[in-house]
Amino acid sequence: MAIKRSKLRHFMNTTPDETTPSGGETWSLMNTGITSLSINKNPTYLEEGYIADEVGSKQLESLAPEFTFEINVDESDPVSVYLTDLEWEDATLSEVETSIVSVQLWQTPTGTTPNLSYPAKKYNVSISVETIGDEALKTLKHSVTAGVMGDAVMGTFQPYTSTFVEDED
Repeated sequence: MAIKRSKLRHFMNTTPDETTPSGGETWSLMNTGITSLSINKNPTYLEEGYIADEVGSKQLESLAPEFTFEINVDESDPVSVYLTDLEWEDATLSEVETSIVSVQLWQTPTGTTPNLSYPAKKYNVSISVETIGDEALKTLKHSVTAGVMGDAVMGTFQPYTSTFVEDED
């Protein structure tokens, strides 16, 4: 059975620089103004050919994932406001680090309504607001790349409470 795009949701921590206790992130739904979002895995392969072989071998060696999307600038959307602030401040390095949680809403949840938990991955990312603008008479738009830093953290996410819980394994 096909799975609709709306069943893979993404939430961005839009207050990463604020001093909050662990678990105090502000998880904002990445939705308003975003019509397409992809996670590019950017694989690197180890390719070798051995002297007695007729065909070479190719093995997946590593991944360098990144999120890419365009977002219309909207002063009422926390994700748009956060990204616009990064662009305006010409932020770099640790100033552009935050997290994105990807949630598989098509999987069977645990818990009881309304506190259902779904499988999720938390990615630490470095945000690059690469462009701002668009054609005349159109809504202002950002082109964004969020490069993943390190391994994803597996866990669950409760959309009702906007809470990520890391797996204990």
